[in-house]
Amino acid sequence: MQKLITLTICFFSISFSFSQDSTKVLKLMFVGDVMGHSPQINSAYDSATKTFNYDSVFSRVKSVFSLVDYVIANLEVTLAGEPYKGYPQFSSPDELVDGLVNSGVNVIVNANNHSVDRGGSGIKRTIEVLNAKGIPHTGTFLDSIDRVTHNPLIVEKYGIKLALLNYTYGTNGLVVPAPYIVNYIDTLKMGQDINTAKSLGVDDIVVFIHWGNEYERTPSTAQRWLAGWLHGKGVRIVIGSHPHVIQRMEATFDTDSTNGNVTVYSLGNFVSNQRKRYCDGGVLAYLELAKPDSGQSKIVNAGYIPVWVRTPYKNGRKKYQVLPVSEYENAARFNAAEDSSFTTFTTDTRALFDSQNVNFPEIKFIDGNWIIPAANR
Repeated sequence: MQKLITLTICFFSISFSFSQDSTKVLKLMFVGDVMGHSPQINSAYDSATKTFNYDSVFSRVKSVFSLVDYVIANLEVTLAGEPYKGYPQFSSPDELVDGLVNSGVNVIVNANNHSVDRGGSGIKRTIEVLNAKGIPHTGTFLDSIDRVTHNPLIVEKYGIKLALLNYTYGTNGLVVPAPYIVNYIDTLKMGQDINTAKSLGVDDIVVFIHWGNEYERTPSTAQRWLAGWLHGKGVRIVIGSHPHVIQRMEATFDTDSTNGNVTVYSLGNFVSNQRKRYCDGGVLAYLELAKPDSGQSKIVNAGYIPVWVRTPYKNGRKKYQVLPVSEYENAARFNAAEDSSFTTFTTDTRALFDSQNVNFPEIKFIDGNWIIPAANR
């Protein structure tokens, strides 16, 4: 934006122009499946105080989350209260969310195949807990009024306004009891939601979607079709979860003549008790959006950070620690068995992404700093 300024000094009129145009950058990070298996619940329990605490699970990713403005995580459990249990019908202590928030997570999506694990009361209490803790969330709703209010979820910073939509392929055959609502993958309703988001004047739309086939490291035909459909409807950022293993990431960046878009097919597990190959970790997806004062927002950067779940024993009890791979791979680490699992996960992850990712490089920890690739502005 150019402004013409005229100054009158004595008898002389001086005119000059200067630019007030500046570019704002919004940084996002997406987090995969936050699971709560029974051993995780037992690990977080302090018998002396009779309380739960998850801070040590997530404390090692706090510095990573501090790189961005919004950290958006898939909460794949209910907060339905006691009895606390894991698979197949999850209910985790409320403190699981406290641990996430204390590490830097500040937005939750919770439409997934476990949303109805504890029926309508589980949906209700999960929403009430998130509301009480002041955490923006979407994907499940108390009723149609709540859905209209929080679907899409609008987040805004630096003058960049995003609409977040969240859907799941199903809820393990469990019926959602009225008046509660879980967003299912339904192209008719999704199209309506996308049109609603556009009518709100947002800069971009993000769809965080629970889809695909469990334990398959290649996106299914249905995933690829739906990603294309969403991009065709004007959704430029599609983030996937559910398979419990990672799948490829693709990005194109905005230019003067073409619009960019992003597809992350599966982030894998952020934290869980799944220990078999490919399931003992996941990735964090990093995105940058840039918006000049006088223009449209642009997708200008993308990257990923692998995270591995360590499960050491301390005082005879199994613990859980989410570790950013790059920060720990060159340090003195663990015992031989842990080193082997860590190395296997790291090698598998990089081999898949090096061969299949498009414009999605790894963000690495070098000399005490996270090095983010240069933006494509």
